Amino acid sequence: EIEALGVPVVEDTAQASGSAGPDGRPGSLGTIATHSFYPSKNLGAFGDGGAITTADSGLAERVRMLRFHGSRDRVTYEEAAYNSRLDEIQAAVLRVLLPELPGWAAHRTAAGARYAAALDGVAGLPQATAGATPAWHLYVIRTAEPDALAAGLAERGIEARGYYRTPVNRQPAMACWHGADAVLPGTEEAARTHLAIPVSATITDAQVDEVAAAVQELLA
Repeated sequence: EIEALGVPVVEDTAQASGSAGPDGRPGSLGTIATHSFYPSKNLGAFGDGGAITTADSGLAERVRMLRFHGSRDRVTYEEAAYNSRLDEIQAAVLRVLLPELPGWAAHRTAAGARYAAALDGVAGLPQATAGATPAWHLYVIRTAEPDALAAGLAERGIEARGYYRTPVNRQPAMACWHGADAVLPGTEEAARTHLAIPVSATITDAQVDEVAAAVQELLA
């Protein structure tokens, strides 16, 4: 709908590899999409890496030029740009791991469903869009005192943490942008109350149950 208005849509799919939405896979829904292959992501290489996808041939050609120092032919440099090529080692690793992604994603989806059943009514739970199949990169719950919950989990040998406690609109780098002084109570509340509990492509049902039981006990 936004694209129909002539507004380009840039997808950030860094945490969405392996998931699916009612309108398609992440990376296929907008004008252009970014993908992260950082080792901790759902599809991770052995080092830093990423990709950009688009169905726009003009955009694709420009991205290829920008990733190679601003050159299309490795001789003429049209503008100052970047050295952002995915190296062959990382590409080889990803080629081997890519066939494993559907299974890993299904495992994450199942772990999220198990958490949802165990923690319903105990903590605020992430809600997926109708018709979507999330491949939980993080499983993030909401509670009034997330730091206290994290401390209690740590005492039980369970790691949990908050991400992005300072919202983007309050980051110093955004101060020069229009709207940086906006009051965003929903954003502030989400930043303050969230906590990511363990989830991975290898987490076992027993581990999910252990974490859920600890959360239940600590929030009782």
